[in-house]
Amino acid sequence: MKKIVIALLLLVALVATLASCGTFVCDMCEEEKTGTQHEFEILGEKVVYCDDCAEELEELGEDLGDLFG
Repeated sequence: MKKIVIALLLLVALVATLASCGTFVCDMCEEEKTGTQHEFEILGEKVVYCDDCAEELEELGEDLGDLFG
């Protein structure tokens, strides 16, 4: 009985892990990506972007901060 319970718990953990690793299309680079999806709302529209685009936006923000700061 213990083995069945342990097996079921492992199966649930595996399914939860796989469900969180789905693919999505980045609205900025328009490529299909896996991993963390970031999102924000602009003018009432939800925008989803990938880790690569998030890094580029962060660098752009730092550059603009240096320019105007």
